[in-house]
Amino acid sequence: MKKPITILAVLSIFLNIGLIYFFVFKGNIAKINDSRTELIMSPSNTSFVLDEMRGFLESVQQINEGVLTNNAQLVIDAGKKSGGSVIAHAPKGLIKTLPIGFKKLGFATHDIFDEIRLKAMEDFNPKNTQIQLNKLLNNCTACHKTYKIKRSIE
Repeated sequence: MKKPITILAVLSIFLNIGLIYFFVFKGNIAKINDSRTELIMSPSNTSFVLDEMRGFLESVQQINEGVLTNNAQLVIDAGKKSGGSVIAHAPKGLIKTLPIGFKKLGFATHDIFDEIRLKAMEDFNPKNTQIQLNKLLNNCTACHKTYKIKRSIE
């Protein structure tokens, strides 16, 4: 009686490891000729991610304008628009289709927008904001250098 339970327990462990790898770490990816990893997403998930990246770019422009005009409120508003609170609006199922590296870059990017906002709220210094903005842009560059989105058919 103990042998079947042991076999089932071992099979369950391997199945769970496989599921964790597939849904948490791997995501839907393919290798492409230009050395980036291609992310395979549904059209609705693709639209969401691309809209979010356009929003990031708009926020970066607004932060830059806040630095140039010494306007903390522009920086605060941009940080809020692209910070971590927007993660809750992600479509159901999107996160599980993304590889862990993309998730880390995405979450870190939202966190940096939050850091920029909070620092501008407590003690706005255009030079410090510019340093934070450079950190943010390094994240954006790393992501675009590593990944490419491919739309799949739903």
